[in-house]
Amino acid sequence: MMRYTILLFEDESELRQEIKDSIVFDNVDVYAFESWYQYKEAKIESVPRLAILDINLIDKDGLSVFRDLKERYPEIEGIVITGQANVNNAVTSLKLGVCDFIEKPFRARELRAAIERCESYKQFSVKSYVVDRQLEESRKKFEAHWGIEFVGVSNSIKEINSLMKRVARTENTSVMITGESGSGKELIARGIHSMSDRSGAPFYPVKCTATPDGVFENEFSGYQKGAFSGALANHEGWFERANGGTLFLDEIGDMSLSLQGKLLRVLDERKVSRIGSHEAIPVNARVVCATNKDLKKMIEDGKFRLDLYHRLNSFHIHIPSLRERSEDIPVLVNHFVRLFAETHNKGIISMHSKAMNLLVGHYYQGNIRELKNVIEYAVLMCDSNVIKPKHLKFANERKNGAPMEVEYGLDVLEKKTIIKAMEACSHNKTHTAEKLNITRQALNRKLKKHGIE
Repeated sequence: MMRYTILLFEDESELRQEIKDSIVFDNVDVYAFESWYQYKEAKIESVPRLAILDINLIDKDGLSVFRDLKERYPEIEGIVITGQANVNNAVTSLKLGVCDFIEKPFRARELRAAIERCESYKQFSVKSYVVDRQLEESRKKFEAHWGIEFVGVSNSIKEINSLMKRVARTENTSVMITGESGSGKELIARGIHSMSDRSGAPFYPVKCTATPDGVFENEFSGYQKGAFSGALANHEGWFERANGGTLFLDEIGDMSLSLQGKLLRVLDERKVSRIGSHEAIPVNARVVCATNKDLKKMIEDGKFRLDLYHRLNSFHIHIPSLRERSEDIPVLVNHFVRLFAETHNKGIISMHSKAMNLLVGHYYQGNIRELKNVIEYAVLMCDSNVIKPKHLKFANERKNGAPMEVEYGLDVLEKKTIIKAMEACSHNKTHTAEKLNITRQALNRKLKKHGIE
């Protein structure tokens, strides 16, 4: 059992002994002193957990002693005892981080109760510290894997990163994220949360897929113990779990109309009532929702509420499919290769140019999620330090009985990009070079290389 060390500073010898006798337990070591000088001469080796200090000592006041102890042992807690209680001493004690402040004369049980309060506070502080560390580690993992921004070099991704930063600075703006399945909608939501002032509070994701309304409502609102058969304990709803942080509603288009009405009411009132209770619980969570459905068409068909749509769509971010931004694929490939090489202890792995051409030319129906799975598989299959076409899942797939044709390679992609830029700049070379962020001389070389007139 770990020893618990208490330092006691009291200049009255009888009271000092009385206090010491009252707080000695099996796992507690109490070291008692009449002065700061006596403590320094004793050279205590163990790290003290608590200091009990009289305000008036022989050579130094108790608050100054605690200040010096706190510098040496930042985790130490303090209880101040005095026969001359005043507001200034109490305020100074609180500023120094003293846990409790009691007046003389006092009984032994009062002091023991103060020690118990300090210990409870200590345990609470430790738990809070652990939770804070876990949150910080999760945030660091997110940023290490993705950076604080969405990975990509295309203009659409640069715009998304800009929008994420802009809306993250707001306090409570609802965000609607649209895009195909696997395009990274939850990642955008987590990025907004991570960049916001709510990052220290929970990010709570919910899938709004087809579920019986009764079960869904239980999770949405929460319930009180005994509210129905099987409600054996109090159960927090979505908004309570995300309180102070971000509630992410994935596939909001799958939510039933009845639950849409309940969601709208909570968003308007910022309060929620558990099933079986009339108490309205204040909630404060930013709502970020995502969908791959056409909500405007659903509104026309009477399947989604127009008022809820406008409430959720305060700020809109659309993620283009990976097929629409092929220039991001090499960047994503390199990112995932590094990520999975580290995850699976594979050392440094590079991508062969032919394999990269295949990856750039592939039709990603599953978007980033599909690319991620392809790269993880390739890293696991690779026994050298270079990923080759044979390591890719789809390398030997056949289309109509013939080997799969690569629709795009890196050179073809570069040529298409230059042609698009030339068209956008009305074939003005200077403007085109600026748009591509290259020199005019480099543009001329590339025009010659690809045979572009």
